[in-house]
Amino acid sequence: MPDYTFARIVQDFLNALTLGSLYALIALGYTMVYGIIRLINFAHGEIFMLGSYFAFYAMTLTPMHWGLALLTTVLLGGTVLLVLRSLFNLEEPKRTFLLALLIFGGTFFLLASRQLGWIEALLLSMLATGVAGVLLEAVAYRPLRGAPRESMLITAIAASFFLQNMGQLLFGPRVRGFNAETVLNQPRSFAIGEETVYFTGILIVVPAVTAVLLFVLNLFVTRTRLGKAMRATAQDAEVAQMMGVNVNQVIALTFFIGSILAAAAGVMYSIRFGQIHPLMGLMPGIKAFTAAVIGGIGSLPGAVLGGLLLGFIEIYVVSLFPTLSAYKDVFAFVLLILILLFRPSGLVGEDLTEKV
Repeated sequence: MPDYTFARIVQDFLNALTLGSLYALIALGYTMVYGIIRLINFAHGEIFMLGSYFAFYAMTLTPMHWGLALLTTVLLGGTVLLVLRSLFNLEEPKRTFLLALLIFGGTFFLLASRQLGWIEALLLSMLATGVAGVLLEAVAYRPLRGAPRESMLITAIAASFFLQNMGQLLFGPRVRGFNAETVLNQPRSFAIGEETVYFTGILIVVPAVTAVLLFVLNLFVTRTRLGKAMRATAQDAEVAQMMGVNVNQVIALTFFIGSILAAAAGVMYSIRFGQIHPLMGLMPGIKAFTAAVIGGIGSLPGAVLGGLLLGFIEIYVVSLFPTLSAYKDVFAFVLLILILLFRPSGLVGEDLTEKV
């Protein structure tokens, strides 16, 4: 194409890398849960939605009156403390006291002192959404742990619809603007020859945050005691339990980490596109699941590869063939069908001896 210049190539590359990184963060939650308990958590897109709303209210409702901030701190901080104690076996009174002091003191200070910026809102959203993911697992999935796999799959679909409708009830059905002024949405540009490439800070921050979170996740899974327990549970949960691994704790921790990643994606997705609504997690969730399958569900590198590939396909289809922009989602699902037909294990494939 004669009008497809180098500046447009750079512009499309930045957009594709950002979108693909968001899909990769969401897909990691799918693939981690599947690697541990062989469940496709179809409610993961709604966890993504909750993360966006938590950050939205954290940025728009602060600073709070000290009474409301205290009440919110007690409710939120108490739930977070109970969940973290169960996840990390914090039984020592001294450690529990220090953790409680950090959670309650930090939360109250953030809520009552000033309007939160995107970084504080992101961290609070990740923590609150991680707790929501643990509660979802405890309420919806744990009671069916020994049931047939179809029962858990149906429950996952039901949980997705429940959270969608609960979101519409609590937050309202209309679309809200996520227009908080941050350095992430300030327009910037640079010149390439006689042309100009326009971008915002979010296009740079999203891949950077994704890379950092993936690096930390990889270190956690491969170097820590809980990470080794996760890999042992993924390989054989019954044997791991006989060897002293707390399988319930490992599964809850997996949901916690996956929900944290989904929340990070949700917040940055909302800042990138400037709006939120209760059904916003539906299509990104489906596409992230598609990305996980394309890359090789059960494989962390596969989830990242699938997410990036999906992001590049979407952006470049629209850029190279504008008349097909209405069908950009079709190409992703056509690729999914081809992968399932000719390479069911995905591009990377799944190692059956080590799924996480």
